[in-house]
Amino acid sequence: MDLGRFTALPPSPFFRLRQILAQAEPGGPEISLSLGEPSHPAPEFVLKALMDTNGYSNYPAITGLPEFRSAAHGWLKRRFKISDTHINPDTQILPLNGTREGLFLAAQIAPQKENGLVLIPNPFYQVYAAAALASNAEPMYMRASIETNFLPDLDAISEDQYQRCQCFFLCSPANPQGAVAEKQYLTKLLAKARHYNFIVLLDECYSEIFDRKLEASPPPSMLECVPENEMDDAPFIVFHSLSKRSNLSGLRSGFCTGGKTIMNRFLALRQIAGPQCPTPAQRAAALAWGDDEHVADNRALYQQKFDIAEAIFGNDFGFYRPAGGFFLWLNVGDSVGATKHIWSSSGIKVLPGAFLARDETLEDRTSYNPADAYIRVALVNPIEQTDAALRKLHDSLSSYAAKSPKPSRATTQLETRASQ
Repeated sequence: MDLGRFTALPPSPFFRLRQILAQAEPGGPEISLSLGEPSHPAPEFVLKALMDTNGYSNYPAITGLPEFRSAAHGWLKRRFKISDTHINPDTQILPLNGTREGLFLAAQIAPQKENGLVLIPNPFYQVYAAAALASNAEPMYMRASIETNFLPDLDAISEDQYQRCQCFFLCSPANPQGAVAEKQYLTKLLAKARHYNFIVLLDECYSEIFDRKLEASPPPSMLECVPENEMDDAPFIVFHSLSKRSNLSGLRSGFCTGGKTIMNRFLALRQIAGPQCPTPAQRAAALAWGDDEHVADNRALYQQKFDIAEAIFGNDFGFYRPAGGFFLWLNVGDSVGATKHIWSSSGIKVLPGAFLARDETLEDRTSYNPADAYIRVALVNPIEQTDAALRKLHDSLSSYAAKSPKPSRATTQLETRASQ
């Protein structure tokens, strides 16, 4: 069947993972470290609130409940130290059914340009590519590798590419590498967006999961980079979710906020094409956004798991403590080969980095995938299970490294330059 413009859509990484693992039996009890699905307990007070089913008989307003918008506004003020009037919760906050549908739909309000581009970090969250194709633009994948500190190099984008840019996706902390875009980076990106007339869609769903070294200065938001008197025409939307922050991935609840004009434009589209958020879910979500204690407890659990990972891996396989998020991004030389070996030798599922990125062509016309050497390891399981799984993973990778070929020439060249 002809899928039209979506023929260019990259296949699901998890579909591809199932395909390669189906070729062999697991080498032990199955343990999944592939999916970024938190297993920490959800807040009891939220689960209790979900027992109140009042509200399912009526269509919710697309703008959401006032109590939901107020709770989200309160969290934004506490978390990012913005003033009470920096944004208007009645006109600049919209509830979402998780952030994915919002990220997809928001790209459709970007300025339309001839031979338009949507700029996407490489590797990337796959919905960004779908959003680009739906908006009738060409996805342009920007390398986000070790040589660029795992964020796109804004200076490597040409004048022509900026001119054609309709929309720029960014995830900070980054999925999968955990890199954080600092205020200087975000301010520079925002200046580019104003100058070249494109919008920035900033996925901040990992903003509450960060290493303890960032406790005094947590990952910033683009909201902090815009003075209050410039918020009306600020060309960006930021997206937040309860899935990672509060271990409520099944609730499918998030929100977005941004400049006044762009949020009005997004509201107009959502009033016609966007799904409303169930009223009981909004009431429960408001309670979650209003509480920070469970978030700090949740973050501490992830920090403990990174302590365990650091003790087990040390300097092996390019281990580093990510600034944010809950993934390890390990250099194994060949992500697909290593993933197959890990599965067949230990029963552990990880995700090949190659499945999260698109190939690019180097100057000598060889093909290079900036994530091909890496595997993504999700530290989402309970601490004891994570400890045992990481020890098995290290053993499996060590046996793989002993018999595997050296990294490709392209990978070696890039990492050599990055270390200089």
